[in-house]
Formats: sequence, structure tokens, C-alpha cells
Amino acid sequence: MARRHMGLAAMLVLGAQMGATQPGATHERATQVRVTQVRADAVGAGMGPVLAGAQLAQRGDAPPSGPTAPAAAPRPPAPPRLDPAVRDAGARLAAPFRLANADGSRSCPFALKAEPAGPGLAVEFDRQACAIIGFSAQVAAWLPDPSGSLRLLNAQGRTVAEFTEATNGSYEALREGDGVYFLANPAAADEDTGIKVEEVVGEWDLARQAGTPVCRWTLLDQPATKGNGKALAIASGCDAALLRFGPVAWDIEGGNILVRGDTDTAVIRFARQEDGGWARTPERGRPLLMSRP
Repeated sequence: MARRHMGLAAMLVLGAQMGATQPGATHERATQVRVTQVRADAVGAGMGPVLAGAQLAQRGDAPPSGPTAPAAAPRPPAPPRLDPAVRDAGARLAAPFRLANADGSRSCPFALKAEPAGPGLAVEFDRQACAIIGFSAQVAAWLPDPSGSLRLLNAQGRTVAEFTEATNGSYEALREGDGVYFLANPAAADEDTGIKVEEVVGEWDLARQAGTPVCRWTLLDQPATKGNGKALAIASGCDAALLRFGPVAWDIEGGNILVRGDTDTAVIRFARQEDGGWARTPERGRPLLMSRP
């Protein structure tokens, strides 16, 4: 019986191949009759499954080998493991700050947290409130740097802004083509800095190096006619490169002297030095000192 089944299956496949390869209508009808008879004999002999397999083989199909396992979902990338020293430094520096531009006209609360998040440590701020500071939309984390600076990072771990330590617990960053920004400690900013207007009004010499003045200006205790703050007067003969930003007003903010130019982004901030003089901060590669004549 098994041999008969095998013979019938072979005849079925052979007949189908002949019908597919031999031309001529008469021959095709004869072949079809023979194949039909072989199929009938196969079914009658209980070879329905063999017949179905032969038909699948003829079409080039393959019977399913079983249920297909679903594809495994990709695992999310593991957060980077932070060096214990970095985490300790982050825990010491984590605090609420206020992110602001140089003249304080744009600012929002901005907290540095000690918990790991994304490519570094977590940040917490109201993105809608901070939208007035354009680069804040890119910030996803922060990290303390061995140099003592703070780096704000995007989701890929690239530095968006690097803040170096300034005065009164604040940090400052210079973004090329954008301007100067500050991370100010609100508690320190609220403290009385002890600077009185009457202490700083009057004449001041500006110098690139101590003892070699390149300009003199006078801080006045009267409202500025342009810009916000108090007026200043510039003596003749000042270095043209120094005055390119067009100083028009001055003020005291966070223990610093702020000299404002004729545009919103033109600002020079001077921090008090131990010798009683003042120096531009951040330095930007070339120092600018302010001292009494």
C-alpha cells in the first residue's frame, strides 16, 4: 500500500510538471485528464494530505512550520553610570537657582537636582516660563565639571551652556553669538550686598592692564536718558574698540556694577575685587579693569 501511495504521488507531480512544460492544446487536455484521474485515485486511497503537499510544492509554497514568535521589543538604553565623585559633587552643588540673561530682563526659576537623569543629573524648571531664554528648550540634564564649572546638557549629552563660578554663589556663561547668562542663587541674591550708590558714583578709569588707562567714564546719580538705570558720561579720547557696544546707563545688581549698552544684549558686568577695584566678568579672554583715578 505504501508503495502504491508513493507511486501515485510521483505520478501526480510528474503529470503536473508535464502539463506546465509541454505546449499544444490537445496534449494539455490529455494531460489534464490523466492528472485528474491520478488525483481521484489519490483521494480514494486516503492520500488527501499528500495531494495537498504536492500542490503546495508545485506552487512553490511551503506549509507553515508552526506559530511565529513575536519580535522582542527593543530594550531602552540604560542610563550612564555616573562616577561616585561626580555624584558627590552634584549633591553638594544641587540647589534652586534663577536662570537669567545679563541684564536680568529675562529670567525664570531653574533647579539643579542630585538625582540621575538622562545623560547626567536631573534639572527641574517650568519650560513654558523659561521659553524666554531660547536655549533652555534644549536642556535635559546637568553635570558638575572637574574644573568647578556647571554644564547644562542636551538629551544626547552635549554641552548646551557651561557656567563658571562667579560671585555671591552665582555662575555665569558666555554663549557665543547669544550673550551672557547667569545661574544666580536666590538666597545669595536676596542678601544685602552692602554696595551703596554713593560709593560708586564718580569717575573711574578703565584699563586692560593695571596702571594703563584706556578710557575714563563717570557714573552719575541721575536717571539715564536712554536705557534703564542711571546715566554715565564718557570722557573724550576713549578707546574706540572699548566703546563699540555704546554704553548709555549703569546700575547695581547682585553686588555687581552693570553697564548697559544701546542694545538689549550689550552689557558689561563688573565684579568687585579684593583690592577695592572692579573687573569685568566673565573675562572673555581680555581683562577690563575699573579703578579710581
